Amino acid sequence: MNSKKIMMTSLVVGLAIAAITVVLSISQTPQSTAQVAPVIPPQGNNIYLFAEGSNPQATFQFAEGTETSDFQLYDMTTGIFGTGSTTSIPMRLRDAEFTLARTVGNTPLLHNAVTQTYLNGGQMSITDFPNKMFDVSVSVVQAGGEIKLRTIDYQGCSITNYKINTRTDNEEGYTTGGKTGFAVVETYTFVCKSFALQSQDYDSMIKEANKSPFEK
Repeated sequence: MNSKKIMMTSLVVGLAIAAITVVLSISQTPQSTAQVAPVIPPQGNNIYLFAEGSNPQATFQFAEGTETSDFQLYDMTTGIFGTGSTTSIPMRLRDAEFTLARTVGNTPLLHNAVTQTYLNGGQMSITDFPNKMFDVSVSVVQAGGEIKLRTIDYQGCSITNYKINTRTDNEEGYTTGGKTGFAVVETYTFVCKSFALQSQDYDSMIKEANKSPFEK
């Protein structure tokens, strides 16, 4: 009887020692030194270098609402003067085409407009769908968008092309601190029925010149 108690006691002690050994070995295991890169929130064009701080910003008027986003590239594919090489129709009577490009980011309404256009067969589709046509206001801004140097208001716009590509050769404009890297960029092409030119600095100058001397 005593021998059985001794055996049971020895077994319990052995199990306890084994459990303590496992706990100690786990606690003394070296922690991984791998560093996880921090998630950097979107900072728009504030992190990029633009000459004199002038950079493009676009505001879209969609059926679901308004969305304003910074873009790194803005190109007027068709200029406002001249007739072009393939037609004699003056530019002011033709559709205006332009492209916008930016790193892939948080632009849900614009992304949805691309999806809708694709699913419904593009701008020439006979199907009427939300965001088939919308307005876009493109501004060249300074000081975080507070100063608009030049604005072009486009009306009746549609998306004619969209692509995503990774830039590995001319990505320097997207990387900061003199570092090389990769830039995943999405490029949009738009065609609009009409547009109007706005000049905030000129409007401010005229307003100031016409201000009454009695105004403060």
